[in-house]
Amino acid sequence: MAEQATTAQPAPQGAPSGPPPPDPFPQMLIMIVGMAMFMYFLVIRPQKKEQQKKEAMLSKLKAKDEVVTFTGIYGQIVDIKGDDVILLVDPKKDVKMRFRRSAIDGIVGGEAAAEEKK
Repeated sequence: MAEQATTAQPAPQGAPSGPPPPDPFPQMLIMIVGMAMFMYFLVIRPQKKEQQKKEAMLSKLKAKDEVVTFTGIYGQIVDIKGDDVILLVDPKKDVKMRFRRSAIDGIVGGEAAAEEKK
């Protein structure tokens, strides 16, 4: 038994002492792909759906629709000229304001409110 203890010598420092460590690249690649899928399904995809929904709403605007702007101004659409919308803000004093179509936040009441409740 004494002979066995003397024959086992430690490996020199330059020589490998067993199998090489596994390559970490495949594990990192799997994590990166997983994070990309997470970002797509929880952030990007819902944002695209909201944007498409808003674009559809803006394309359906017509005269006499009651709308609200991002700033909270309520009014009735009087005229639509290209990318501009003219709102009647105060019918008693005949106050009209011009906004970009993209400034409209939503349609108040009517069929748009019924669709949002569904």
